[in-house]
Amino acid sequence: MERVQPRGRTLRVLIIGALLIALTAAYLLVLRGFEVSEQPSERVFGAADSIAAAEVYLEPFSVDPANQGMQMRASLSPNLSGGKGARAGAERDLTLLVTHDKTVEEIKLAAGGHIASSTFEVDLNDGSVKDYPFDSFVARLAVQLTDGKTSLGLPVRITVWEGALGYNLHTTSAPGADPNDLPLAIAISRGGAIVLLALCSYAVMLVLGLCAVVMGVLTFIKVRPPETGLIGSLAAFAFALPVLRGVLPGAPPLGVTADMWVFLWAEMANVLALALVVFKWAHAGPRV
Repeated sequence: MERVQPRGRTLRVLIIGALLIALTAAYLLVLRGFEVSEQPSERVFGAADSIAAAEVYLEPFSVDPANQGMQMRASLSPNLSGGKGARAGAERDLTLLVTHDKTVEEIKLAAGGHIASSTFEVDLNDGSVKDYPFDSFVARLAVQLTDGKTSLGLPVRITVWEGALGYNLHTTSAPGADPNDLPLAIAISRGGAIVLLALCSYAVMLVLGLCAVVMGVLTFIKVRPPETGLIGSLAAFAFALPVLRGVLPGAPPLGVTADMWVFLWAEMANVLALALVVFKWAHAGPRV
C-alpha cells in the first residue's frame, strides 16, 4: 500500500498537468479564433482627394441592438488638401444629403465655413437581438453632396470610422448610376471578446445547473446524505444565476434564444434540485 499510493498521486498530478496544458492551448486557439484584439480602422470611399469638393466623416458611436438603431455623427468640411478644383469647394455653399430608411438628413455648410455636423439614428436591418451573442445587423445609407445654390452633384470623399465599443463594423459600397450618389452598407456584429465572454458566462450557467442536478439527485436516491450545507449552496446558485445573466456583456433583454436553452433550464434545474434536497432532508432528518 505504501508503494502504490505515491504512484497514484503522481499519476493524478500528471493528468492534471496534461489537462492544464490542453486547456491553455485550447484557450489560446479560442482567443485567436474570436479575434479579441481586433482594432477598429477607417475606410475611405468616393472621389479621389485631388478632385473631391468636400470631405465627409461618418462616425458610428452607439449601437442599440434591442431597439435596432445606431447613433451616427456625420461631419462635412471643405477639401483644402486637393488640387485647384477641389479647393474651389470651399468657395461655395455645400449641402450634404444622407439618406437612410426613407429619411433624409441635410447638413449645410456655408461658403468659407470650416465644418458642419449632425447626429442622427440609423435603423439596423437583417438581424435580431434574439440571436445574442451571434446577432448581426446591416445599416444602409446613401451619401450625396450638392451645390447649395444650384443643387448640382459634386464629388465627395467619404471616410467611415469602423469603431463602436463592443462591436465589429465593416463598410462596403456599391456605386450606382450616379457617381456622386454613394450608397454604403455597414455590417455590424458583436466583437470577438463580447462573444467569448457571453459564451463563457452561459457555459458557467450550464455547469452550475448540472452541479445542482447531481447534488439533488444523489441526495434524493440516498447515495449522499441530506446535508443542510447543500441547501445553502443550492439556494446560493438560485440567486447567482440571475445575477450572472444580468451582467452579461452587452446584456440583451430577457427572452433571447440562449436564455431558453441555457439560463431558464439551469434556473429550473437548480430549483428542482433544491426542492429534492429539502424534501429528503425534511423526510430523513432527525426528529425534535
